[in-house]
Amino acid sequence: MNKTIFITGHKNPDTDSICSTLAYAELKRKLGFDVTPIRIGNINSETAYVLRKFDVEAPQLYYDIRTRVSDIHFDDVVTVKEDATIHTAWRLMLDNKKKVIAIVENENKLVGLATISGITNGILSVAQNRYDLMKKTPLDAITDTLMGELMVRPRNYQTSGIIAVASSVLVEKEFIGYEDQIVITSSRTESQLKAINTGAALIVVTLASQISNEVMIAATKNNCAVITTTLDIFTASQLITQSIPIRFIMTSELVCFNYFDYLDDVKAIIPKSRFRSYPVVDSNNELKGLISRYHLWGHDRRQIILVDHNEISQSIEGIEQADVIEIVDHHRIGDIQTNTPVSFRNEIVGSCATIIAKLYKEHDIKIDKKIAGILCGAIISDTMHFNSPTCTNQDKEIATSLAKIADIDLKEFSNELYLASASLAGKTISEIVHSDLKEFNIDSYRITVGQLNIVDPDSIHTIKDEILEYLENLCVSNRYDLSIVVFTDIKEKGSYFLWAGKDQHLFDLAFGSEIEKKNGLSFIGNMLSRKQQFIPAIAKAISSYKNK
Repeated sequence: MNKTIFITGHKNPDTDSICSTLAYAELKRKLGFDVTPIRIGNINSETAYVLRKFDVEAPQLYYDIRTRVSDIHFDDVVTVKEDATIHTAWRLMLDNKKKVIAIVENENKLVGLATISGITNGILSVAQNRYDLMKKTPLDAITDTLMGELMVRPRNYQTSGIIAVASSVLVEKEFIGYEDQIVITSSRTESQLKAINTGAALIVVTLASQISNEVMIAATKNNCAVITTTLDIFTASQLITQSIPIRFIMTSELVCFNYFDYLDDVKAIIPKSRFRSYPVVDSNNELKGLISRYHLWGHDRRQIILVDHNEISQSIEGIEQADVIEIVDHHRIGDIQTNTPVSFRNEIVGSCATIIAKLYKEHDIKIDKKIAGILCGAIISDTMHFNSPTCTNQDKEIATSLAKIADIDLKEFSNELYLASASLAGKTISEIVHSDLKEFNIDSYRITVGQLNIVDPDSIHTIKDEILEYLENLCVSNRYDLSIVVFTDIKEKGSYFLWAGKDQHLFDLAFGSEIEKKNGLSFIGNMLSRKQQFIPAIAKAISSYKNK
């Protein structure tokens, strides 16, 4: 099975997270890896602008990375159509060393399953005087199984399903007849006529390639089917019960799993079921294979590369079920745990995209125009147009070189990004709050901080109360201790704040002396970086509060 590596940024992704994911995925592809870039949140307006400008498609949206049925190895399966005989199915199973065969209709869509034991029971049911299966078996199926030739096809073939073998010596006074029975006869004409004239529905003439005209006429007159076969009586009597169509003995009430079902859910169902094998189908009910209990353990885990984050709270759901094989980040060291040593690239720069661009150079891989454009946009965004205290000379130098490759004016592009991200118009309260929302676990406190740029502080006033109510509900529903939205105004070199939660005092403890009222809102000057300024101040306040 092809082993795909997933690359993802953090939840509620910003431009740096999305563009770094896409650019690193492209680098990995050029290095020969099978990778899929994914995102775990909606694209914001700024990111959408960058991707649209450089004609780059957004990563696929994933809600989790939990192991699915499609991620594990499962058995291939032998299939037959519904009208196939038990004989055909059995031979296929023996040839392929399978204990289960799937019955499918057009386009490989699953109808049912049959097992060796089910086939055996179907054959034995005839021997146990249960004739209903042979009663429904078509003449053509019997003919094919006996490798014979259908010499007479009656207008209305009806049989009781009883199989009889005609005696070579007929004692008249003891003989009653073969009414509606399937009679296996010798090549003697007398034996064949006796069966026909006493009501047989079908005669199977063994060790014969042809029959007399007299038998043909009698069979036609008496509405009796005639099959000839070169097999002997013993072999014919053994094989004829294998002519039963597989659909008559298959199991159609199945426990099936979808190709994209979570493995956890499968593990909860299988132990409660009586089946040994379980079909795997896709959304169109097309059969993909079979899984059994032993497939559920010891399977390979999904592999994932994290960019622009390294904390569980900011990463994709189910990450504990995946193998993190690499991290590229520019934030503090978080709590991601790995099973084996991994490549961990962490640098003190203003944007993860800066590191990605350096990796291209280190691998001597040329950056194309589109990738250069989105990387440049990511650096401008994450360094707040080079105004953030996290911005380094590396960020500026690399952004400048990327702008040349992308053939864009850096200052003009920076203004375009600012206008694309700074308006609250048309955004829902949820979109505003969740814009680049990150969760932080600091000394047992759960805190969320969302940050977005604004161009007009007055626009906050009309929705202030709605935002505060939303933040309160967010804290209650998710058990956050404090939730904050940061509105950064780059032109004023500072940020406006709204916050809620049962531990609001932490905000006052961290910034009380710095808060000023501006435009009727709480404002802190020179506060631009969540990573380098805001979170460290909150962490210090928590430590001070707990040590009182």
